Amino acid sequence: MQEPPKRPQLATTKCEVLTNVATWGAVVAAASASGVLAKLPARLVAPLIIGGIALPTIAYARSSALKALARDVGIHKLSLFHTWRVAGTAAFLFYGSKDELPPPFVRNAAWGDLATSILAGALIVLPQRHSTYVAFHLFGLSDFIAALATGLSLTLRGDARMRTIVTFPLALIPLFGVGLSGAAHLIAFDLLRDRRIEQSDPDP
Repeated sequence: MQEPPKRPQLATTKCEVLTNVATWGAVVAAASASGVLAKLPARLVAPLIIGGIALPTIAYARSSALKALARDVGIHKLSLFHTWRVAGTAAFLFYGSKDELPPPFVRNAAWGDLATSILAGALIVLPQRHSTYVAFHLFGLSDFIAALATGLSLTLRGDARMRTIVTFPLALIPLFGVGLSGAAHLIAFDLLRDRRIEQSDPDP
């Protein structure tokens, strides 16, 4: 059995994570507000979004300190984090109402985010079962995949309205929030796997 990490070590790791996350958000905000992101080829947006999910996940997989922090936070709080996605719903509906985003993208992204945020909030009162968390994170991740696939398809078909996705402040959702939430889903699966292993193989 691994020795639990000391609280000062967890506090240090948490500080580093918060600093990196704040820096990431600030960079996306500055790049979108200054128009730098708008100058990038449209086809690079999807790889940037995927990279935003992959890099934190890889960092987690390679860091025992990040794994310890995730275990300390726990699957329940990590799941409740996704309630923020109601903000994504509001943003997508707002830009969609002004015809600045394509209707198919708004339908998939906005309503998928709304459903995910409602389900995340429901976890406060639902029984904390392994199967419930698995179902929730599968749904939340599939929502991202559907929205990304729809956005990429519309971009490749030349819908100019998809360029709105890299303007400030909307860019903070796909290039910051999606990365955090996508990584949180994948980390949650790892926590659930570990918990299942611990339950099936208890300490003597």
